[in-house]
Amino acid sequence: MFLDEIFPTPIWGTDLKLDLDSIMYWAYLEKEKDEGRLVSNVGGWQSNDYKEFDRTPLKPLVEAIAKMAAVASNELGIPEPADSIVNLWVNINPRLSYNQVHVHPECKLSGVFYVKADENAGNLCFTRGSNDFALGTIAPNMTRYSNAEYEYTPIPNRLIIFPAWVMHHVKANLSFSDRISLSFNLR
Repeated sequence: MFLDEIFPTPIWGTDLKLDLDSIMYWAYLEKEKDEGRLVSNVGGWQSNDYKEFDRTPLKPLVEAIAKMAAVASNELGIPEPADSIVNLWVNINPRLSYNQVHVHPECKLSGVFYVKADENAGNLCFTRGSNDFALGTIAPNMTRYSNAEYEYTPIPNRLIIFPAWVMHHVKANLSFSDRISLSFNLR
């Protein structure tokens, strides 16, 4: 007997030690200046894209993203490392706001960095393709092979990077304070 794990999906994560207070202060100032946009967000505020970071408190984060993305690119077999940020945006999600299922087309890697998240602030969920909807009836005992969804709890100062083509969404913030995160794409 043998076991092959075919088509595994890697997710990379690390906990940083950045100054979250200055990032949170900057994020709220940005919200005051910008109406934001609607993409996958429902009920929350999403900034427009940032591509320059010199005049922000994000420089250490951008450096950490580049390092982690270089490792992820190598492990995925991407010949030219996806270590430059194409775009980055701020998400401020008050109670009951969430993000719908989506992917990040035309990018190699995507990710999120959590600035603020209380308990029950809404998990990041990766989902299988739509043809895997029957797993719950075929294999009701959830294992890493049969789960239709895999969740990550938002933890302040945690950076997560994943392949941009993986379907994901963010569950509703059930806490009574804002969930603040920074999302980004790399090519």
